[in-house]
Amino acid sequence: MMSGSRAVLRRLAGAPVVVEGQTLDVQAQVMLAAIRRMGIGQPEDVETARHQADTDVDAVAPHAPTMATERDVLVPGPSAPMRARVYGPRTAHGTPGMLVYFHGGGFVTGSITSHDAPIKVLAHESGVVIAAIEYRLGPEAKFPAAIDDALAAYAWARAHAQDFGASRERVGVGGDSAGGNIAAVICHLARDAEHLEPPAHQLLIYPAIDWSRSCKSHETFATGLFLEEARTFWYERHYLNRIEERDDPRASPIRFRDFSGLPPATVVTAGFDILRDEGRLYAEALERAKTPVDYCCEASLVHGFFNMSGVIDAARAANSRIAVRLRDALG
Repeated sequence: MMSGSRAVLRRLAGAPVVVEGQTLDVQAQVMLAAIRRMGIGQPEDVETARHQADTDVDAVAPHAPTMATERDVLVPGPSAPMRARVYGPRTAHGTPGMLVYFHGGGFVTGSITSHDAPIKVLAHESGVVIAAIEYRLGPEAKFPAAIDDALAAYAWARAHAQDFGASRERVGVGGDSAGGNIAAVICHLARDAEHLEPPAHQLLIYPAIDWSRSCKSHETFATGLFLEEARTFWYERHYLNRIEERDDPRASPIRFRDFSGLPPATVVTAGFDILRDEGRLYAEALERAKTPVDYCCEASLVHGFFNMSGVIDAARAANSRIAVRLRDALG
């Protein structure tokens, strides 16, 4: 955690950032200022961006607890095997459920490495077995490759949960940002599949739900708050094949027409995030369809807080609340 009192941090950060009655967490404000001072940008080169996503996270990641078991496995995919890492926490009791987790990164960056520490914390605090999936990324494998991989990974988890000491009857899906998008889509596809049981729960952490960018938060928080609006066009260019795919429900799950019969959901957004409003709208769509949903906006935080709990106390607290919800759903 950042050293020094919050009063000292406030002097370092300057005046509070207040938008729509929300006050940006002072540790997040200091972190963002440090990023600007160090000139850390967002590379245009895909491989450089991927390397940055996997290495820079170490500076903000939480301490990773030791797992009871940690196994790297290959999961059959539609085009080639996918790498997955299955975390069995020491805190598991009896036969816990399993969460199939899809990392964030705009469908272009991110990996097991970039999310290793926060997923270990989530597993430890929830007592749930977590299978982290490395699905195909753009531009090498564009839409809907990630969705096809994720559906195959979920089907594999249903069939093999018991191999990892988990209940095959309590397999959920989850993810952050792009991974939240994928998890939401999988719930719709699994519900409508003939030979696949739907997930037991969906955990959506600041999910990317609508490529149209029509929500007000895309304008309000467009710059200076970690995920910038301009960067989403870079992600889109590398993920989607053509602009018309924005309207495909498998790309923008808010476009699905039927939200009934979906798994119970935990939806968490960040107050200072361009994706805030679309996440809330998705939770409202679930609620209107009588799908049980627990929605929370972590009002003081920015996009990406799931990975930042090593330096932001409020992110640590938010992640603990997420873990409690996951424990209640699948533990």
